[in-house]
Amino acid sequence: MIIIHKIDDFLFNLFPTAKQASKQASKQGDKDLSLLEEEIAAYYTFGPFKPKVEIENDFVKIEIDTSSIASQKPEFDSAVKCCESGKFKKAKPVLEKLIKKNPTVSEYHRILGQIYSEEGHQEQAINCLIDALRWDPKNTHALTMMGNIFARSKNDISTAMSYYQQSLVVKPDDHIAMNNIGANFMQLGRVQEAGEYFEKAYAVNNSYPNTIYALGMIKDLNGDHQAAFDFAIQALKKCSPSNPVYKNAVELAHQSALKVIAKTDAMEMFNQYSQKLAGESGKNIDIVFDDTAPTPAKLEMAENYNRDKHIIRFKKDRQAITHLMMHELVHLDFAVRCRKLNANYLFIATKEQKELFIRNNEPIIQRLKREGYDDKSVAGFINALFNGINSQIYNTPIDLFIEDFLYKTYPALRPFQFISLLSLLKEYIEVATSKKIAEHTPVQIRSANIIQSLVHNLQFKDLFGCDMAYNFKASSQQIKIAKEFYSDYLKYQKADKALEAHNLILKWAKELRLDNYFSLVEENEYRSRAGTDNIIEGPDHFIKTEPAPAQKSEVEFSGEPAGQAAVTMYCLSALQYFEDKKLEEIKSVGFEIAMLGQQGIDPANSEKKYRLQSIPNKEFTGLQLLAYMYAAFQVIDPFLDTGLKFKKEYEAAKEMFEKGK
Repeated sequence: MIIIHKIDDFLFNLFPTAKQASKQASKQGDKDLSLLEEEIAAYYTFGPFKPKVEIENDFVKIEIDTSSIASQKPEFDSAVKCCESGKFKKAKPVLEKLIKKNPTVSEYHRILGQIYSEEGHQEQAINCLIDALRWDPKNTHALTMMGNIFARSKNDISTAMSYYQQSLVVKPDDHIAMNNIGANFMQLGRVQEAGEYFEKAYAVNNSYPNTIYALGMIKDLNGDHQAAFDFAIQALKKCSPSNPVYKNAVELAHQSALKVIAKTDAMEMFNQYSQKLAGESGKNIDIVFDDTAPTPAKLEMAENYNRDKHIIRFKKDRQAITHLMMHELVHLDFAVRCRKLNANYLFIATKEQKELFIRNNEPIIQRLKREGYDDKSVAGFINALFNGINSQIYNTPIDLFIEDFLYKTYPALRPFQFISLLSLLKEYIEVATSKKIAEHTPVQIRSANIIQSLVHNLQFKDLFGCDMAYNFKASSQQIKIAKEFYSDYLKYQKADKALEAHNLILKWAKELRLDNYFSLVEENEYRSRAGTDNIIEGPDHFIKTEPAPAQKSEVEFSGEPAGQAAVTMYCLSALQYFEDKKLEEIKSVGFEIAMLGQQGIDPANSEKKYRLQSIPNKEFTGLQLLAYMYAAFQVIDPFLDTGLKFKKEYEAAKEMFEKGK
């Protein structure tokens, strides 16, 4: 095909970039039409096929080899597709055949060179890329790849830089070449110069994850950890988990967030918000360190406890705890705003609803009894299951609005929020993938738990670009429902309906077939009948469990050499037993002893013997069991207060164990 254009104002209107250059050349008395030639060539290029452009007198002739395009493009596209899926051996003969047919196509040589490079044959790759550049010296992809090979495989930075610089001569806005020059300067330790090129690349294309991540690295090296965190999150949002940058960006986000947390006193944000809410609610807000609290941070609204002030209980050992404390304040904030609209709904459960839950889960109760668990242990498990799923049903929709509010309102809190939510997601994943939990949890409850956890993951991905979904090992149906729920939330969020989250609570609970186990009651209505005796769970944003049994006295043997020696030897025995055991096996032992402990374990009676399903064919004294439990929880969660003061004995046993090895 041959196309002929007359060189006139109309043609320049079709190619405006060349028009401006032509005007500038005319002012200087020249008639430079090279840019017009380049723009026309670029426009009529089809895949790897470039037209032949000739300018004669007042006409430009474009010759397009349509026969080659028709016959070779399908084969070329097939080869490219094979390369994209890593099938290099399949692509190579196709490209070699195309080169024999038409050696003038630069891209054929360039992609064959890329294949050789991927296979580790760098010299052959260089030869192919030289051929690519001989046929088209302006092939920026070939120039950049040559630079990459010399930089990464030959450690020849100066040669690599020459190819990158040539790429910029051909295409001054080639952000990949700029990025690679920056990477080479980083490799040479010239951070400032690297930063300059990364900034230039970012100005051209602010969506390229490699450049964004590199800027985050430089910010981190320069001590600006907040900016490093922001760039890491931006990079995560621009690439998929399969991108090599993704894993590095997650690590940068995590490490820079921890550095921000270490240097930032977020309590100033908390105090300001707390004082504001105290004024709006008419009641002061106290914070209380409470290591026995059921959750890392927990709000107790004054009205629900007949107090004259609100209390936030928190655990000190939780990483980024300020985020969870701020989260609790938003619960109060939403409640205060709903009260002004006479639309504050409280979450309650009746005796009848709990009895229905027990009846519906009779098969799991019978199974636990067959496995040897006594009535008290089974009742405790079912009670925890009932309260746990109800708490999740209530909190999931509201927590989405809370995290969105915190993210948008308190940018300085984001590193805390990232670390805190990431930790929660890891806990959700552990529950979702635990074989032990799967064995003893009704399918409906377990599936509902996974679905709602996935909803939280979808928001975490939106806020921070980090996707943990694959870790849940969820079914396609669970993922589908989670996405539908999250879509519901996004519609409410877009319509600014955070104060109507109770509608989502009811909708999602109905779809999960869990709506018969609780009630949502408008607060004023609840207060008017607060004396009714069939309500077993008072209103709160976390379902309150039944009163916990009185704490048993702590077990310790300070000042008792014989007791200390016995505990030390029992701990040593436990360490020897756990040496080749997996974490799940150690958990089974620790949790089974803890379950037995609810019935009471007598450490003083050496005559009484106990047996464990997790360690068959062995009898234990009460003290021996407690030592095994202490040793197990030193692996499972060393910060958990077991009520056992065996630290010195355990450390002595550990020292003996290490020496014995």
